[in-house]
Amino acid sequence: MLTRNHSILIVDNVSDRRQQLKAMLFERDDTILEAETSEAALDLMKESPVDLIITETELSTRSGLYLLQEIKKHYPETEVILTTHNASSFNLLQALRHGAFDFIVRPIDTSEILFNVIDKAFTQIDLRVQNQSLMAELAHRNQEMERSLAMMTALSEAIEKINSAMEVSELLSRLLDSALGALHARKGLLALICGPGQSPFGIKMSRGVSEEFVQKYTDKLSEGLLLDIAHSGSPMVVSDVLPAYMMDRVNEEEQHLVADPGLMAVPLYHRDRAIGVMILFGHADGTPFTGQNLQFLVQLAHHAAITLEKAGIIHQLKRQGKKAQNA
Repeated sequence: MLTRNHSILIVDNVSDRRQQLKAMLFERDDTILEAETSEAALDLMKESPVDLIITETELSTRSGLYLLQEIKKHYPETEVILTTHNASSFNLLQALRHGAFDFIVRPIDTSEILFNVIDKAFTQIDLRVQNQSLMAELAHRNQEMERSLAMMTALSEAIEKINSAMEVSELLSRLLDSALGALHARKGLLALICGPGQSPFGIKMSRGVSEEFVQKYTDKLSEGLLLDIAHSGSPMVVSDVLPAYMMDRVNEEEQHLVADPGLMAVPLYHRDRAIGVMILFGHADGTPFTGQNLQFLVQLAHHAAITLEKAGIIHQLKRQGKKAQNA
């Protein structure tokens, strides 16, 4: 079954034979081109490759067998049908050996034989295209599965590191480092709630960010993109360049953070209460951030929240134990 319109190039130095083939092919929906010589046919192929070539074996300059060899060398996806008045076994063997799809003996009195061979050639071409598409889709799915497996492995390793942290500062440090490493981000920071006021968020930990910038905003973020993200309280991912409405909110001192494309952010919680936000900037390997990357970040933050809660309970039990000993 043919799935699309195709293109055919007729190559013959005899004009009457070319016109006869064109007349036969007129009722088809295929695009028809023509050339007198092998050289002219190869020039046409450079400009616009076709699906099928129907060529006479005996041309005025280079033969149809020469054209067949050149086509199979440079355009292997193009099928070639040879026409001739001499159907010797030697010529047939030579043609098939060099990759001809089929061989038609002149004179071609009716279109039935011609159409039958052409349709078989196009069916083979379409099947090859479909197979290539399926193979490409399969390769893409395999890559997606490999990426998913890599993300799951990275998440498991990151959770293990976070769970083994003894102090809150160590936990947060491992959280940020794990996120940066697994997602190949260039920069990252943790902005935590540190007190009441209009802007209670301050930068408490960072990687790849200007030290001067961090010191300036340790206690209070200024109006700008970071503060907007911190106040939003929602996970977000920007795959590539920031949209205009976000760029409008970037203040002068935040410019260096968004110099590279890509941004992800996820809120941090402790006992169901928002305590801050983790923001990553710029994909280091040139691969845009994805929804899968954001899901990884959300899960990582969730496990960090669980570990924080456990650390708080352990700390509380230790305090109660000391009080009981002193009583």
